[in-house]
Amino acid sequence: MGRVRPELINSFEFANESISWISGYENEAAVDDAARQIVRYFGLEAFVFGALFRSGEREHYRYLVGCKPEWCFLYNQNKWYAIDPFIEYSLHHTSPVLASDVPLSSPGQQRMMAAAAEHGFRSGVVVPAHSDSSVRVGVLYLGTDQGPALAHRSFVRHRSLMRAFAMELLEWWDVRLRDTSRAEFEFDELDLELLSKAQDHATVEEAARELGVPFERARSRYKRLAQKLEAPSKRYAVERAVALGLIKPKS
Repeated sequence: MGRVRPELINSFEFANESISWISGYENEAAVDDAARQIVRYFGLEAFVFGALFRSGEREHYRYLVGCKPEWCFLYNQNKWYAIDPFIEYSLHHTSPVLASDVPLSSPGQQRMMAAAAEHGFRSGVVVPAHSDSSVRVGVLYLGTDQGPALAHRSFVRHRSLMRAFAMELLEWWDVRLRDTSRAEFEFDELDLELLSKAQDHATVEEAARELGVPFERARSRYKRLAQKLEAPSKRYAVERAVALGLIKPKS
């Protein structure tokens, strides 16, 4: 799908439809165009969406940015992602909240929020998004240069759409992560099917029989999968594949 239609979003129905289109966009530029229009419909001016992916003991962050570039530079330069109160809130909660209602527990967080207020986030709304696995969590921060009264009005009026917006952004990143990981590891359909069988606790023999491939081929593929995923066993290979979005977690 190309970029979002150029006309302004001026109704709940059009906003809801625009949010649903996000899954069909092929690149970040198209998603950014759509997101900016949706944020304007909320009556706000800036946004940052962060997607947190856990792989073993490592954490990976991906961002969509619709704010002043200076803020992103400061945020990364100061490594504020390590103390970000909104990330901490989103790891443990699912409900949207006014940014002013998220407690600050350290001088570093206070400095971060003071800097945010100077770069387009004087007030705002924090919207968590959780995938069907705890390895992927999204944090949508919607902001304005104006005071908390505006953020509060937007929050009350658009809370449900904000949640849908955050979830669509996280799901878009999930698909992008899966496609990127699949290309990086050069996995084909058989590789993913074998990982899914291992996720179901199938033996190599059972996986080979169910997929209609020779036992030796299945065994050699499992060995190659473990090497590429740097996993000492099929169980750890499955865990890493889930974290990388290659296969879906079991509910």
